[in-house]
Formats: sequence, structure tokens, C-alpha cells
Amino acid sequence: MLEQPLYSLTHSISARRICTRTLPVRVLTVLLAMTIVSSVHAGAARLIEVTSEAGICSGKVVSMDSRLCCLQDRFGVIRRIPVSGLKSVRVLAENFVPAAASEFREKLRSEFGSDYDIAGSTHYLVCAPRGRANSYCDLFERSFRQIEHFYRVRGFEVQEPDSPLVAIIFATQDEFREYCRRDNSDWSRELLGYYSLNTNRVTLFDELSPALASTHRNVSVSPGIRSMFSIAGPTADTIIHETTHQVGYNIGVHSRIGGSPSWILEGLATVLEADGMRMAGSRSGNASRINESRLSWFRSQYSSRQQAGDLARMVADEKFFNGNVLDAYSNAWAVTWFLTENPARARAFASYLRLVESRDPLKDYSANQRLHDFREAFGDPAKVEVEMLRAMDRL
Repeated sequence: MLEQPLYSLTHSISARRICTRTLPVRVLTVLLAMTIVSSVHAGAARLIEVTSEAGICSGKVVSMDSRLCCLQDRFGVIRRIPVSGLKSVRVLAENFVPAAASEFREKLRSEFGSDYDIAGSTHYLVCAPRGRANSYCDLFERSFRQIEHFYRVRGFEVQEPDSPLVAIIFATQDEFREYCRRDNSDWSRELLGYYSLNTNRVTLFDELSPALASTHRNVSVSPGIRSMFSIAGPTADTIIHETTHQVGYNIGVHSRIGGSPSWILEGLATVLEADGMRMAGSRSGNASRINESRLSWFRSQYSSRQQAGDLARMVADEKFFNGNVLDAYSNAWAVTWFLTENPARARAFASYLRLVESRDPLKDYSANQRLHDFREAFGDPAKVEVEMLRAMDRL
């Protein structure tokens, strides 16, 4: 009963700007909500333009409440705009159309200049130093297909990305550091690369000093793959780890707005670092399916500090990842490996991921709700923890 009047009203105002100088914030929020309702009614998102205290930007509304409007532009960049700071809203087009691959290429050429090549594949555009882009692009595309297969065979209904996925590889650490500064991303000398939720890009560099390389033991990329692509082991590891994040956020596994719990994100990324977890046809129990560095740390370092209830604490909130990071990564790997290796548990894990992804991304994910969702999927965390520890002992 309400859809038609709302759609008619938003359609009638779509040609002109809605100014907030004469409208209360509550009314503007309703008008923004109506653009979403009309998009659902029409079967497609609208392209809108908003003016705020930060300037003018355009895109489609991907999430909104009374406090925040999340707008994704045609190049996949998400901006979080406080509703209280909005000055005007305007509908530019009835249908939001993502930028074409050619437009992405043009943008990357303008941003990085002639010293960098751009290579394309089915799902990727990779910007890298001249003469090296194709090798990187092959590895990114191969990783995409393997990661997608991992989710498919475990019962997750994946979707195709609606635009090319972008990866940037810098020739030097200095260039990478400068990009991090422009991207408002934390940088440290140990950082090899990262995936950005805001820009939807993977960014890294491929210049490793011997001292830095020695701190990153390669365990995930086979010598055959490494020599085929002429990419250093730590760089290939970084590509696979960060690509796991990027692919998950672009095929419907995770939400870029709400942010999935860290144990899920890093657990999946470390599980998929192992060659055997990404290769079709690998059998359970095969040593290539185990992330040896995470298992080694779990046994030699974390096990002496491990306490009953660590799994529940890790599921409940992010504090576990604020302590010893390698303890957290190793525990997240162990739990995720345990939950994805058994076919019955893997189906439950796929259902659990769908549940987490489908929640309202702008609402707080409380500790009680996190634990409730975990129990609904897998049972008592204490029992799961005991079974997981036994599985680790048997590996």
C-alpha cells in the first residue's frame, strides 16, 4: 500500500535538488529512504548526488540509518556521510551503472602515470611497474577462481562482482608508504600490503630487503607457482592473503559496510594461504591443506598461553586481536580450519557466514549476539574448542 505513494513522490522530485536548509534532518532522512524504496520498486539502485560538509559526491546508497548514509560511487569507493552534515540530495539517474573496465583503466593511468602498466583479466585490473603487470594479474585471477571455488564447494552461493577488482603493486616501499599516507592507512615497516574496505583495492609493494624477507617465512605458495610468475614468496603470500579478503567482500561473503568479526576474516585468509585449500580436488588430510606457519605457532608459542574459553572470547569481540596478533591469527586459523574441513560443519559454516553477512551493517554487533549466532550454527563454543584442540593434536 505504501510503495506506490512513496515511489510517486520520489519520482516527482527526482529532477530537482532537495535542500536541507529548509528541511529538518528527520525529513531529509525520510527522503533518502524513499530513494531506496523506489530503487527496490524499480528493481535497480538509483544514482544520486549528495552535497555535505565534506563536498559533493555521487553514487548509490548501500546502507543508511538516521545517523549515517553510506554511498558507493561508480568505481566502488564507499563514503560514509553523517546525515546531520548533508546539505542537499539530488537524483541523477534512475539506474546506477558501475564504471566500465575502460573507465577504470583511464582512472588508473591518470593516477599512476606511464611508469606503470595495467593488465586485465576476467575479474581483475592490476596496476604494476612496467613489464610486470601481466605476471601479477595472472596470480590475482588464479587466486580469485580458487577462492571462489572454495566457497562454492562448501555450499555458499557466490555472486559475480559488478565491476573489476583493482590491485596496485608498487616498485618500492617508499612509494607504498606514500600511498598509505594518501589513503589514510596505517603504515609500518613490516606492512607488506593491505585490502581497503573504503576503496575496494588491494595495495602492496614488491621490494623486499633480505632482513625483511627473512621475517616472513613463505609457507603458502608452491615453488612451481612462484617460479611460473617470478614473484617473491612473501609477495605471493601477501597477494593470496589480501585477495582472500577482497574476493570475500565482492562475491557476497562479507559486507563492506558492517565489518565482519576479525576471527572470521583472518581465519579464512590464513586457511586459504595453504595451497591445498585452494586447489580443486585436494583431499582432506593432505599436508598441503595445512598452514604450516600458523600450526607451528599454535603449537610452539600459543599453546603455552592458551586458556579455556579463548574461543568464546575471540568470537565475542575484537579484544582478542588487540593482544598477541600471531596468537590471534593462529587461533583463528585453527578454528576456521576445523570448521571448514568436515563437510557437515562446512555447511554450517556457510550458513553462519550468510547470517553474519545479512545482519544490518550499521547496527552494533554485540558480544551477546555474536556468541548467540555462533551457538546457533555450531553449538557450545566450549565444546567446539575442546574438539578443535584435539584435532590440532592429531595433525
